[in-house]
Amino acid sequence: MPSPDSRAEDPGPQAQASHAGNILCLEDVNEPAYALDRALTQLLHSRALDGVAGIVLGSSQGCRPEPLLRDVFRERLTPLGVPVAWELGFGHGPSSLTVPLGVPAELEVSTHRTVLTIRGGAA
Repeated sequence: MPSPDSRAEDPGPQAQASHAGNILCLEDVNEPAYALDRALTQLLHSRALDGVAGIVLGSSQGCRPEPLLRDVFRERLTPLGVPVAWELGFGHGPSSLTVPLGVPAELEVSTHRTVLTIRGGAA
């Protein structure tokens, strides 16, 4: 059985995926910071994040150490020059929000607020 990190180690055809023009949703559970760093680095090196319109981060429940996670996300994602929203509340947590995928959306991130607006329903 492949390890939970097998996609980061050997991305195969997933490395061909492009998220250009899209708002990318990321979340994980019970991963050490170094594993998330490796996964983000793999996505960056595969150029899968080139042209992404924004990134929203959901829960990182059980991922440790928590202060290091912020540093990893900041270091890897800031150079993309796109809006990044932190802890939007979706993922594997006990009270997580549902985020529809594949629908038009707009992301607004400022010092004082973060707004993810869903513009339409699923097709």
